This record gives sequence, structure tokens and C-alpha cells, in this order.
Amino acid sequence: MEERNEIPFPQANDFNKIIQIIEIDNEELLKDNNYLEKYLNLGTGRQISYYLSACEFLGLVSKRNFTKKALELRELSRDTRILRLSQLIVSAPVFGEVFFSRYYYNDKLDSEQIAQLIGIIYGIDNVEVCKRRASTVIKWIDWIEQNKKEYL
Repeated sequence: MEERNEIPFPQANDFNKIIQIIEIDNEELLKDNNYLEKYLNLGTGRQISYYLSACEFLGLVSKRNFTKKALELRELSRDTRILRLSQLIVSAPVFGEVFFSRYYYNDKLDSEQIAQLIGIIYGIDNVEVCKRRASTVIKWIDWIEQNKKEYL
């Protein structure tokens, strides 16, 4: 996990787009912004970089190449893939704190509290940046919640 400190905290709210990225058959297409823009239905190259960076944050992509972890995930059944992706999410700092606060302590942290955690754990001083990143945390935890019936 220590390499995550060099990778920016993700700002990519639609976790299904991350799944779409790891399902790309031809790894060379990870380097094609025009393809990714259409495939992911994104408006700008900046958004593409947000999603690729989120994949790097999770250890699925490195330098626009799939990692061993991503290739292994691709081979799993849908249910097992959802479970493993959920594990990756909650193993990340902030995401894990928010998840376990919700499910162990029945304390659903709001975006302000999550933004504070991001600022503290990642050393980000800009409150507005932390608030934007907090939306990703909320959306990814919601994705786990929406998909939990898949593996219960």
C-alpha cells in the first residue's frame, strides 16, 4: 500500500467505469484516449486521467498497462470479482475507515468528515479538493452496498 502515497487520491465517482477499464481486452487501448473517451462515455481527457489514476490507486494499472492484479481479476467470476474489488476498496486508507464506521459502528460519516480524514491521512491542505475527493469515497462505498447482494 505504501506506493499509493505517490498516486493522487482518486476523483472518479463511477466505479463501474473502473470495471469497464479492467475489462478492456486489448491493453494497447489503455493508451488510446480517443477510444477511452468513447468507450467510457467521458467528455474530456482529464476525466480519462482521473479514471486511470483511480485504477493505479487500486493497483490495477501501472503506466497504462494492466498489473498482475488486474489480469487475475479479469479471470474471476463476476461475484468473486465484485468481492475482490470491494476488498481492494476497503483496504485503502480513508475508504476502510468510512466503510467500517458505517458497518461496524453504524456511523455514516458525511462528506465533511470524510474530507477531514482525507486531509489528515493524505496531507492535503485544500479543503475544496478534499470535499471533491470525499464524493468518490461515498460513491465507492455506495457501489459496495449496491453490489453486496451479489456475494451474500
